[in-house]
Amino acid sequence: MNGYARKKWYGFLAQRDGEHCYICNRIPPEFQLIIEHKDNNNANNNPENLRLSCRRCNYIKNPRGPVDLSACVNMVNDDTSAEIDINTRKEPLFRKFVFHLLNEQNKVSQHEVIYSGAEELGISPVTARRYLEKMCSGRGLLMKSNEIKTIMIKYKPKPPGI
Repeated sequence: MNGYARKKWYGFLAQRDGEHCYICNRIPPEFQLIIEHKDNNNANNNPENLRLSCRRCNYIKNPRGPVDLSACVNMVNDDTSAEIDINTRKEPLFRKFVFHLLNEQNKVSQHEVIYSGAEELGISPVTARRYLEKMCSGRGLLMKSNEIKTIMIKYKPKPPGI
């Protein structure tokens, strides 16, 4: 049922039967009422076949069949493995890109690193920011420094004796 038809039938049913669930008497706006087909045939829009019910009661009256969870698991695994595959290819390229920039310029603005890296490698700036955060972590080789309202990225100083 499209939005126009739903609006028309909802108004008719609310006026005819009252705007409440026919089973539990819940009312909007706390609970959304839906138009239920008594015979479960969505093509049968005869007024005698229609009534209002809340989603909970409709689901209890007409439980969905068992879901094949293996299909969902396979879908998640496929999506996850694709994301992992992209990450394992793109992160090393991003790291190489950043090190190349720093070897040429000694320090680069965080904005430039993130957005140039994202553009160069075809990744989102959010992903580039995550990669950069790892590189600037306690174990990473890079650090951030504040310089005149700009965050700069540069190599961490070498510890003495190395």
